[in-house]
Amino acid sequence: MKIGFLGPPGSYSEEVARNLSPKANLSAYPSIDALFEAVANRSVAQGVTPLESVVEGPVTETLDNLFQYAGQANILEVVVLPIQHALGSLDARSEIREILSTPQAFKQCAAYLAREFPKTELVEVSSATEAIEQIVRDRLAGAAAIGPEFACTRHGLKVIAGNIGDVKHNKVKFAVLGAHFHERTGNDTTSLVIYPHRDRIGLLEDILHIISQDYGLNLSSIHSRPDTKGGFRFYIELEGHLKDEAVASCIEDLERKLSGDEAEVKVFGAYPRSLFNVPRLKTIGIIGGTGLMGSWFVKFFVGAGYRVLISGRQTSLTYQQCVKESDAVIINVPILHTVEVIRSVGEYFRPGQLIVDNTSIKTQPVAAMLESVPEGVEVLGMHTVFGPSIGALANQNVLFTPTSRSGELAQEFENIFYKYGAKITRTTPEYHDQQMAFHQNLEHFTRIALAELMRRRFGGPESLASYSSPNSRMSLITLGRILNLDPQMISEIQSFNTQGPAMIEEYLEVVTRLGRSLIRGEVSELRQSMAESAASFGEDFLERMMWTSREIEDYLRELNRTFRRRKEPGRATPDRGPRDEGS
Repeated sequence: MKIGFLGPPGSYSEEVARNLSPKANLSAYPSIDALFEAVANRSVAQGVTPLESVVEGPVTETLDNLFQYAGQANILEVVVLPIQHALGSLDARSEIREILSTPQAFKQCAAYLAREFPKTELVEVSSATEAIEQIVRDRLAGAAAIGPEFACTRHGLKVIAGNIGDVKHNKVKFAVLGAHFHERTGNDTTSLVIYPHRDRIGLLEDILHIISQDYGLNLSSIHSRPDTKGGFRFYIELEGHLKDEAVASCIEDLERKLSGDEAEVKVFGAYPRSLFNVPRLKTIGIIGGTGLMGSWFVKFFVGAGYRVLISGRQTSLTYQQCVKESDAVIINVPILHTVEVIRSVGEYFRPGQLIVDNTSIKTQPVAAMLESVPEGVEVLGMHTVFGPSIGALANQNVLFTPTSRSGELAQEFENIFYKYGAKITRTTPEYHDQQMAFHQNLEHFTRIALAELMRRRFGGPESLASYSSPNSRMSLITLGRILNLDPQMISEIQSFNTQGPAMIEEYLEVVTRLGRSLIRGEVSELRQSMAESAASFGEDFLERMMWTSREIEDYLRELNRTFRRRKEPGRATPDRGPRDEGS
């Protein structure tokens, strides 16, 4: 196979090409234009050109050619290469009077040069290879060159200093060009260019709305390039493959809706996703992953491009194997067994891993994780405040309780949820449990008590329908949802949240005080309590709740009509839904 690369020989493009296929016949091309032409006319099977740099951003000549040759020279693959500039000379002991390299290299090594060679002459040449070859050819004893370390040593220069760039983690993405697109892998990127030939207000906003809102696709990169007529081309990277239904439909919709703007939409790449910063988390293990919430996690993480391992009581994969083969492990078992499972698997963890619990109680599980896993293992508490029946993660609450042993892995794990639209809140285990004592313990307790009172006085909710107000109908919805949950799970929440009893005790004190005053015929205390709460919560909150309640009422009316139609003879009855649906 013949591979072309942006020359001269000894460039980073050559290094990428050689790594692609060590036995390939390599050819250097003097410009990016010439390289694209060679790929388009099939003079070479593949071509390698720089695409984007951490330091200097996109390579504009490459973007222009991707537009020009879309469909003929496409991106097959993107390779990320660390860029480490080295300083080489014929004799490491000689005094350096001049340094040869490219303007870009001087710019990227400016701090090093100012510190180590403040008075040395800097001589600009067209390429690092030219600088190295000139020193070797002319035997320039007092000269040094900045270039790739492999190029210095290949030509016989001694490396005086390595990795001298100001940005120690400088990286460049190189595009591997070819005639076709890469096959779908499930963790892909599709690159396209949108070139509107007419400008109008809101054009870019419309493009982004179609991508993000209409099709829910993540736009991972966007660059604009001016044309020669005062307009702009937009270069876009989408997460997903051209063969994915959402991506294909989105591109069709862009072409259709932008036709009035005389826009060209050209796809020039579909290839495995490649990032400047390679994620450390690649495999997510789920202990307790066979239930409904575990299944939700599996679907979510697989869709996000992660390898997922599941270990449960009925799987062949043991807890120990799951921990051993994972970068992060989620303990997702019932509250009753969470601490026990954490203690049983803690010894299997090794430094450089992350352990996360997902329960609605945080104090005991977080303490157990900190006590049970070795030093060097990151520890993070999590509570996904939703059940497995949700579709998208967007706008769902996810609570995290970072610990003294939460580091880069914990942040990377949290970022996964943030990326897909979750509302992230960081808190402490103690404050989390105080909040849950209100939102879960007290909410469950009051509705269960209300259901019992209803059962005693009226037999059931049917007899209340003709007498219900909008407020009581809202209350019945919450009551029904809670009765639909697993009683075992509800009792575990009540038993294990150590702050629950105090919350219920305080509630009973308030209820008793207000209730007894009403029984005595004294209404002033109730009025005062209501007025103080309204003033404390504020007019904005009260107004928002009124608007929300009206919208819910409208929705419920339509929902009830639909439900009655489904209950008609011959129609399917809807499922009750999962009985272990969190809070």
